[in-house]
Amino acid sequence: MKKLAEEVGLQLTNIADKYPDISVLDGDLADSDGAFYFADAFPERFLMSGISEQNMISMAAGMASTGKRPFAFSFAAFLCYRAYDQIRVSICQTKMPVTLVGSHAGGLAGRNGKTHTAVNDMAVMLTLPDMQVWAPADYDDVTYMLSQIMSNSEPAYIRASRAPIGEQHALGGNSSELRWVYPKRKINIVSCGIASQWSKQVIEQLHLQGCDIGLLHCLHVNNIEKLRHELVDSEQLIVIEDHCQLGGLASLVQLLNLKARISGFGWPISFCGKSGDDEQLRDAHGLSQSQLTQAILKRHFPNVKSVPLKIAEQV
Repeated sequence: MKKLAEEVGLQLTNIADKYPDISVLDGDLADSDGAFYFADAFPERFLMSGISEQNMISMAAGMASTGKRPFAFSFAAFLCYRAYDQIRVSICQTKMPVTLVGSHAGGLAGRNGKTHTAVNDMAVMLTLPDMQVWAPADYDDVTYMLSQIMSNSEPAYIRASRAPIGEQHALGGNSSELRWVYPKRKINIVSCGIASQWSKQVIEQLHLQGCDIGLLHCLHVNNIEKLRHELVDSEQLIVIEDHCQLGGLASLVQLLNLKARISGFGWPISFCGKSGDDEQLRDAHGLSQSQLTQAILKRHFPNVKSVPLKIAEQV
């Protein structure tokens, strides 16, 4: 299994012959963020910028101004925070077609700890003008996303979790900007990125208990009008995200001014990241599969008698 940023690096390498204007820059993390695939296959189109993210973004903007399509790889924490001003001024204000690939996004930093954790990266990127935010959940998402990015000329940010993903983690259905993994119902879960994997597992448990609930996976997070169209008939919405509870997908859904009652699950505002096993971190902050399932049952299906998770898994 690979990290999703590694899958981005692999698929970008596979389409590079079709798009000779693609170049890749990396902040000295190619072996961890997936850029090594491109570096090995196209060394003449790869630039190792070193541990200097601000310079890397400035170089990417300059390359884009000459007709190149640069992809800048690093950990999300280093891209979104250290190089924020360069992204704001050199990429977004000038509308340069630079794509940022942020590996290790979200709260699951493993042994790297809080310095390498990016739990509010979407809050930063969603407020930038013309920045298109993408949060893939499986390999098919990566394929569709890259085709869409290359067919446009807008700045883009790809948010990729550190958690490994394999072919067995395909969400199902056809990838698109917004995908109903489970059909739309009156009560729906809305999620993006790795949290759509969490949401799918939760819904499988909820369905075992007779709860009728849909799941909308948001690959292109800030396609506002399309998101509003998809959710307008919902009566209740539950946002599950691998992001701070403020400023991410839940905040974006709140801005749609829908009639639906909205609740959200994410990392607490006080959480800046910790070292630890993924499941331990999720469990410590109410984001484990069993905790999410029980919380949704209590809030949204009060008349359903909760079945203990161990029993439900054996059904």
